[in-house]
Amino acid sequence: MANTQAQLQAERWVVTEYLPKLFNKQFKGKSVSLIWGGGFNFDAVSEDGEIIACISTSSIKTAGGKPSTGAFNKIRGDALFLLHGNSAKRRCLIFTEKDMYNHYLKEIASGRFPPGIELIFVDLPADIKQKVKEAKKAASQEVSR
Repeated sequence: MANTQAQLQAERWVVTEYLPKLFNKQFKGKSVSLIWGGGFNFDAVSEDGEIIACISTSSIKTAGGKPSTGAFNKIRGDALFLLHGNSAKRRCLIFTEKDMYNHYLKEIASGRFPPGIELIFVDLPADIKQKVKEAKKAASQEVSR
């Protein structure tokens, strides 16, 4: 089974290092109630609950070069929950891969992604970026066996 520790490390860095500097608030992963009932575990929620965010470490293509269909579906699902998080004033979708970030900028420009969600690109530190790249490669090799 694929090791996701590198992706989790990348997410932790975004939540504990990047977002506090960007917004001058502390963040942590947390469940937020949804307007239709129930809740969703967001990757990052500000201490005052005004900012909610989901983080994607996925590229537009898999390590094997195929379209990252699963990642696209996850991002669309994240967008649905972001739009319906109770009491949030800002809703952010954070990308650690520039190609995926650029793809969704184009989707917004063409009217194929809902408004009201801020897209943010985060350039990971080189060591974490390398670990994520290696983990994706290992996962791709595991799937292709």
